[in-house]
Amino acid sequence: LTASATRCARRFDIALATLERNIALEVKFGSCEFGTHENRITKLCEVAAKNDKTQALDLTDSGLTDGALQRLVAALAMGGLPALRTLDLRSNGALGAASDTILHGLRRLRPQLEILIDGKATLRDGDASDTFACDRELIEGLTAWALADLAVREGSNDMRCPVCSEHELKQGLITSGGNQYRCLDGCGSHYLHSIGTASLTLIGLRRKPPT
Repeated sequence: LTASATRCARRFDIALATLERNIALEVKFGSCEFGTHENRITKLCEVAAKNDKTQALDLTDSGLTDGALQRLVAALAMGGLPALRTLDLRSNGALGAASDTILHGLRRLRPQLEILIDGKATLRDGDASDTFACDRELIEGLTAWALADLAVREGSNDMRCPVCSEHELKQGLITSGGNQYRCLDGCGSHYLHSIGTASLTLIGLRRKPPT
């Protein structure tokens, strides 16, 4: 290993140990280089699942890729780092359009979370524009829409399908996790309204939206 790689590995080990101790309110993984070390994001996600104290996570200039970020967001969406209030992702030039979609879904699932990214001061609840499916990439389990934006008319509980934007959704199974909906008359996509949230999450994409 080069001296630079050795220092990078040392920074990661120290930050991971700090996160694992579950005491620090802020943990810094800045410049730890996740993009070329897949095992690091795996370890971070594993420890994040057991931490309930950390409120700020610094991942600036850490070589994050869309794939690495998706794995982290999945861990957060499943309840990792429940106390987290600030996620700093600035100076990660490899993040692309897929990450915008991933973070949009995370903001719907974790509305209290402030996300710092390049080009925008913050992403807070309501900051990200709620465009429909034809305007952005779709990721099952992460892409979400505000319920209010799907209402067929003001004050209505009926919702239009955000994928095809042509047909109303029909309610399906009612589970312990929430109510399921499907676009039976149109594209057939499947959604979940989780209990206690004001958003609808895509859980099954049946066809791509029209271009």
